[in-house]
Amino acid sequence: MAREEEHLKESNALYLAGASQSFPDTIIDRFTSTIAVAVGANVAESGLINGGRQLALTLPQVLFGGLADQLGKKRIIIAGRVLCGLLLAILAFVGTPLWLLVLVLAVSASIAMAQPAWGSLVADYAGELRRGTIIGRINSVAQIGGLSAMVIALLITFYQTGRMSMASFTPLLLLASASSFASAILISLTEERPPTGQRSHNLDFTSLFSDKDLRRFLIICFVFGFGAATASPFFSYITVGKLGMSIWQIAASAAANLAFNVIGQRVFGRIIDKVGRRPVIVFSRVGMAASTLVYAFATNWVQIVAVEAFVGIELAAWACGQSTFIIDIAPSKLRATYLAASMTAVGVSNFLGSYIMGTLSKGFILSTDYAAISLALLFTAALRFTIGFAFLTMRESKPVS
Repeated sequence: MAREEEHLKESNALYLAGASQSFPDTIIDRFTSTIAVAVGANVAESGLINGGRQLALTLPQVLFGGLADQLGKKRIIIAGRVLCGLLLAILAFVGTPLWLLVLVLAVSASIAMAQPAWGSLVADYAGELRRGTIIGRINSVAQIGGLSAMVIALLITFYQTGRMSMASFTPLLLLASASSFASAILISLTEERPPTGQRSHNLDFTSLFSDKDLRRFLIICFVFGFGAATASPFFSYITVGKLGMSIWQIAASAAANLAFNVIGQRVFGRIIDKVGRRPVIVFSRVGMAASTLVYAFATNWVQIVAVEAFVGIELAAWACGQSTFIIDIAPSKLRATYLAASMTAVGVSNFLGSYIMGTLSKGFILSTDYAAISLALLFTAALRFTIGFAFLTMRESKPVS
C-alpha cells in the first residue's frame, strides 16, 4: 500500500479563512453581469466586462502562483485580500460601464493574487491517499461563505422596489469588502509549509508545456472554456430582461447553486478517491450543457433556480476533480504554479469566448431579441456537451493504493 505523505492538520482558522474569502468572490462572480445591466451596459459591453473579469481573474495567476511557491503562500494571500477589500469598497459607488469595467478588472486581479496560493495552501493539508476527500471537505466549508453571501443578498434585496440600480448593490459590495479584510486576518492564523526560497523557472506556459499531462489538460481546458463562454453575454438578458428577475430572485438561484455545491464537494471528494479523477471531470463538463438549455427555454424564475441547483453539482465535481488532478501531477514545490496555469487557461479562453461572441452578436442580436439569444444559448449547449468528452483523453492521476 502506498504511503500517505505527511500533511498539516486542519484548523478552524483555515476553514474560516476559506469561508470569508468565498464571500466577496461569490458576490463579484454572481452579480457582475447583473450590475452591468444596472449601469446601462449593452450586450457588447457586458461581454467585455464579463470576459475581462475572467481574464483579470486568471491571467496573472501564473505570476502570483510562482511568487507563492517562492515567497510563501500566506503573505501573497494576505496582500491580495487586503487589496480586494479596498477595491470592493470603491466599486460599491461606481455608476458607468467604463468605471465598472476598470474596477471589476482590478478586483479580479486582486483575487488572482490569492487564488493559486490558497489552492497550494489547501494542498499542504491534503495527504496523497485521501486527497480528494480532504480537498472536498475544506472547499465545501469554504463555499458556505459564498452561500451566506447569497442568503444575505436575498434578505437585503427582498423588499427592494423600483428600477434596479447600482445603489441596490452597494450594501452587498461593502459587506464583501469587510469580509475580504477579515479573510486576511484569518489567513495569518493558519499554518503553511515553508516556501522553497528559490525562484521557480516555471512561470510561463513554454516551460509548463514540457509536462505532457499538464499540457494536454491545459489545451482541453482552453478549448472547452472558449466554447462554454460563448453563452456569457446572454444569461443576464434572460434573467433580468426576459424573466424580469429581481435581485433577490437572482440571489435565490445563486444560493441554490452554492448549497448543492457545498453538499456536492464533500460527496465528490469521496467519490474521486474511489473511482478516479477523470470520470468526475468529464461528468462536470458534459453536464454544464444543461444550464444553457434551460436558460434558452426558461419561462419563469423557478426554472432558473432549479437548473442552478443542478449546475452547483456540476461545479462541485469540477472543483474537486480539477484541483485534485493538478495537485496529483504537480511537483510539490510548484503546486501553486500548476494550479495557476490551469486557471489561466480557463480564464483566457473564457475571455475570448465571451468577448468574441458579444462582439459578433452586437450587430444582429438586440438585448430584447430573446429568440436569437435562445438560439445562441442552444449553440453553446452543443459545444459544452461535445467538447466535454475531450477530457476522456487525459491520463488518470489517481494514485494506486
